[in-house]
Amino acid sequence: MGGGGETLGFACTCGALRGEIRDVSPAAYTNIVCHCKDCRSAYTHLGLADPEKVGILQTTQDRVRITEGGENLRVFRHTPKGALRWFATCCNTPLFFTPLKARLVHVGVNTDRLDRPEAVGKVKARAFVPSPGGKVRNEGLPRMVGRMVSRMAAKNLNGEWRDTPFFDDEGAPTRKPQVLSREERAAALMGLRS
Repeated sequence: MGGGGETLGFACTCGALRGEIRDVSPAAYTNIVCHCKDCRSAYTHLGLADPEKVGILQTTQDRVRITEGGENLRVFRHTPKGALRWFATCCNTPLFFTPLKARLVHVGVNTDRLDRPEAVGKVKARAFVPSPGGKVRNEGLPRMVGRMVSRMAAKNLNGEWRDTPFFDDEGAPTRKPQVLSREERAAALMGLRS
């Protein structure tokens, strides 16, 4: 992993689970906001209010280190094929989302958990923004996807995709994901404002 960027701390709401994101430089991340139902219902499933939008620092898994309380880290999926939603069991705080496979290297860190969310600068993309007539629009999506793909390619070429707190050496999640039942998924969606 290259150096040069600053280190940002993160923690769950109660502070029992803590860690850091290393080498936070502009090339290493994309700051986005997502309004999708999955990101928002990750909060409502855990008994929290609908945030209506979720700030996400997109980066690579090798930059994330859990320094305290790793035993509190658990994961669920909204559906059998859905993204992995990582949270702290000590206080039911949503923290991260990852794809299902370690080699995809992507991680979204919820910016409301960063010690200094302002340090990641301006939002570069917005996803699933509600629009009139029940439609949604996206802003900055090509740039966001392009940056994600280039980071993924680089980490696969240099082997750093293996350096992750979320997957073991065989590529399986370090915690067995709970898949929400239809009833649990419906209850989480019912908690959304719109």
